[in-house]
Formats: sequence, structure tokens, C-alpha cells
Amino acid sequence: MQKPTLIALAAALSAATLFAAVEAAAQERGGRAFARVDANSDGAIDKDEVAKLRAETFSRLDKDGDGVVTQAEAEAAKKRARERLTGGNKTLFEQADANGDGKVTREEYLGAPQPIFERADANKDGKLTSEEFRAFADQVRQSR
Repeated sequence: MQKPTLIALAAALSAATLFAAVEAAAQERGGRAFARVDANSDGAIDKDEVAKLRAETFSRLDKDGDGVVTQAEAEAAKKRARERLTGGNKTLFEQADANGDGKVTREEYLGAPQPIFERADANKDGKLTSEEFRAFADQVRQSR
């Protein structure tokens, strides 16, 4: 494997691990996310607990279970995450680029759809309650 490919794969795995941690925080408000990672409940997250989270993330990415995450598996994971969060297949950039010119102006950005908010706002009143937020986080977690 060439060095640029290894660097890209390492970046994808790091981003996936970070995404998993951010997703855990969004799913389980406050201390619950911390408690989930703090497996031995000692009030601190040590390197072994982070390694466990990273191993779980790797296993989720390695769909065919061959012990290797390919670029295709990493891209598929990114696509699944985007679909879970936004309900669609377009990237947030693609959704914001209203005229399709490959650039997002300030106006396009500010006027872009907010699919995550829109999906989480269950009663469509333009506000997110903590109950709606938790329900959406649970929905995202269950769709993994």
C-alpha cells in the first residue's frame, strides 16, 4: 500500500473515531456519554478505554470482517452516517450549493436546508425540545 493511501486511511479512521465519539455525546447527553466510554466507572477515560472505542469503530467499518478497512468501506460508512443524519444521500455541501457551481456563497450557506434539524424537529414547529433531540439521537443510534 502506498504512503498517501495509508495516510488517507489513517485520516478516515481518525475521523470515524472522532465521529463515533461525537455521535456518542449527541446520543447520550451530558455524563452518560462519558460513562459509556468510562467502562470501569473510575471517573476517568484511560487509553485502554479509548482503544476499546477505536476497536469497536474499526469493527463497524470493517463490514466484511477481513481485518482490513478499505477505502470503499470507509466511504460506505461515511455515506451511511450522512444518510442516518440527513435522511438523504447528498453531502451537506451539495445541499448548500444551490446553483451547482461547486462553490457555496454566504447566501447559499445561510439559506441551505438544515436536514438534521428538520428530521429532529418531530412536530415541525421550528424548535427542538430536549425530548425531540434525545428521540432523534436514539433513532440515529438504532439505525447503525
